[in-house]
Amino acid sequence: MAGRQKAGVVQGDKEAEARRARALAVAEACGTLLRERFGARRVILFGSLVGQGPWHGASDIDLAVEGLPPEQFFAAYTACRDLLPADIELDLVPLESAYPEMRARILGEAAMPEEPLLALRALVEDELTALERIAERVDEALDRLSEADSPVQRELQGLASYLHQFYTGVESIFERIAVYLDERLPREAHWHADLLDQMSEPERGRRPAVIDEALRVRLGSYLSFRHFFRHAYGYTLEWHRMRWEVEHLRDTLEMLREQLHRFFEDLAAREEEDDRD
Repeated sequence: MAGRQKAGVVQGDKEAEARRARALAVAEACGTLLRERFGARRVILFGSLVGQGPWHGASDIDLAVEGLPPEQFFAAYTACRDLLPADIELDLVPLESAYPEMRARILGEAAMPEEPLLALRALVEDELTALERIAERVDEALDRLSEADSPVQRELQGLASYLHQFYTGVESIFERIAVYLDERLPREAHWHADLLDQMSEPERGRRPAVIDEALRVRLGSYLSFRHFFRHAYGYTLEWHRMRWEVEHLRDTLEMLREQLHRFFEDLAAREEEDDRD
């Protein structure tokens, strides 16, 4: 199984170091299984486990697979999941369908900057690219609806899935910032909400606030919907209860993009000022 660079671990986190060792062993076993049992031509380990960002207590195993027959994908994914310990998840990505930016990162064609802040910004830009694709799909769905229309059940399911994916991508950005800059992730039962709050507050001596209060409140609606969607039956979805989040996903993404860009510009300006001093 291919991998390209030495993994980094959050400093001082011995639990994360032990978890990384388990993850590496499981990733190797998954690679062997995918090749020998399911006929995959190539399995590539990428992400934080090979140094594309710090490995921490919430990191997953990221594997790209090439040559896996599409009809075998879920059987292969299930077989790999059977190898996982309880505290580690797996993201299995078919290389053939990975979007171009992700494919370049997986194959090492887009080098990760060595300077930590630039590396963080590159990872955030990758996530924003994925979020842009979600927004495009939602825009297309809305274009097919007239003002008087309500989506049918299968359309509601699709839109709800996009809302779920949207906040999961947003949260992935916030996790990266929390690990890189704050060197801490919330661990309590309500850590998802705590992480969102953490992003709206400055970290003394480390960074300004990532997002403002208005965006925190807005994103809180998407977090609440994701929680509902994960625990509800699909037939309980109602258009009037999710319409606002669907129709405002595009401008929410633009707000997030603008505030993230300003955040990184502020960090870069602070670094330049520190260098001059």
